[in-house]
Amino acid sequence: MSRKKNKSEVKTNTEEKQEKAEMKIEKSEKIDIKKDNKQFSNILNKIIFYIKKIISTILPDGIVSDSKSLLVFGRLTLFALILFVLQILVVCIVVFVIVKSGGESFVLPDVEGKEVFQAFNTLEKEGMNLNIQTHYFNNYPLGTVVSQEPKGGIKVKRGRTVYLVINVAEQALVKMPDVTGIKYEEALSIITNNVLSTMTNVTILPKVDINDSLYENDIVVSQIPAAEDVVSMNTEIILTVNNKKTQDQQ
Repeated sequence: MSRKKNKSEVKTNTEEKQEKAEMKIEKSEKIDIKKDNKQFSNILNKIIFYIKKIISTILPDGIVSDSKSLLVFGRLTLFALILFVLQILVVCIVVFVIVKSGGESFVLPDVEGKEVFQAFNTLEKEGMNLNIQTHYFNNYPLGTVVSQEPKGGIKVKRGRTVYLVINVAEQALVKMPDVTGIKYEEALSIITNNVLSTMTNVTILPKVDINDSLYENDIVVSQIPAAEDVVSMNTEIILTVNNKKTQDQQ
């Protein structure tokens, strides 16, 4: 007469079945892994085969079969690869430094109309580079900023160049016209229109009379400054004029 299995025996059988099932699964997984490894190995071998084939096509005959030549080629290839990586690193570092040095944007101060040294101090404190040009403008105070580029009030980054135009009297330069060989009154008119209308503090001294038979009466014989010379602030203009009346009075 058969006896019924107790609970412990039933539990043991169940555990055995589970273990067997797990072993089958593990065995199946190992087989799958081996298959995958074999497939990967086959693919890798094919890739290596085609690479060797391409290299043998590109390179001169014998370099692949020669172990020393192949070793040299491999080292050269490795060296070229290292150089390429280093170049990429250098470019990345340079770009990073440039971007980092730009810093955050800030509102550029407006220095137009300000006294030159005050403008310089304001912009230099902000770390700006200055490009200065000097010109003379008769409608602006001397020593002040006439124009600024970029304009004040816009956002810029520190280190940017700001272009300033400064009103400086010494830059109010004109060239002396040639007034020799013409009548004295006409010469005064030309000097007034071409020089005095632009320059300030330029003096026309009394004319110097001479008597020269080679020239007509009242003709400008010579001039200081000479024609095409630069006339600047506080220049004195002297005209030498032929005056035959001087000899007649003597």
